[in-house]
Amino acid sequence: MKPRKIAANYIFLPGYPLLRNGYVVLEDGRVTNVVDTGGVVSEIPCLEFYGGMLVSLAAATRVPWQEGDDILDRLRAVEMGENLSGLALIEGADLHDFRWLKTTRLTILR
Repeated sequence: MKPRKIAANYIFLPGYPLLRNGYVVLEDGRVTNVVDTGGVVSEIPCLEFYGGMLVSLAAATRVPWQEGDDILDRLRAVEMGENLSGLALIEGADLHDFRWLKTTRLTILR
């Protein structure tokens, strides 16, 4: 199976710094690489782009989200092992201040 490349406005995964406009490489559902594009996403064959923030599925689903939550602080507080399987997308959040809004939703990427 070909690796899947997924880009988003922001990427925040355990063990990696917060990236703007980077992309993640998935192989068999596992993160194998996180690419820092320097903030500029260029056209790459088969690159999927999502508006929002890519996060670890395990971390995102362990957090009981509430309006006003600081997204980065909440994700940092979650204990994570080395398992980087699966991604979730935080959509509709205030990505300027990284705050969870009433209309924010979490989507599991399949």
